[in-house]
Amino acid sequence: MADYREISQEYAQGSIKAAILINGGASVAVLSQLSGLREFMDHGAISCGLLAFAAGVVLGAVTWLLAFSSTRFVDQKDRGQISSYFKADVAMYLAILSVLSSLACFSYGCWVLAGSITSQ
Repeated sequence: MADYREISQEYAQGSIKAAILINGGASVAVLSQLSGLREFMDHGAISCGLLAFAAGVVLGAVTWLLAFSSTRFVDQKDRGQISSYFKADVAMYLAILSVLSSLACFSYGCWVLAGSITSQ
């Protein structure tokens, strides 16, 4: 029979890794092409895009900490150390919000950079 807790943790790990990877990859891509991009893109847009990608990486790391905390709270509840799953649920919902915010940072960074290209 499927262990849904393990499956959920694998999905969570995958989404956290994806959020960090796409934001980190976008940062590296922009930085590696910076000298060429500065010729035809607004410097402010490049900075804003890089800041959005950096924030996305940070939010990905925060998501990992929140997911870890949620798992620990579940373990504490299962051992009877705390009385309810409330803390685990709060950490889980914050982790979901954090990973979605990380993906929003990636989208915003791409939108800013693409807008700068098309406005030239």
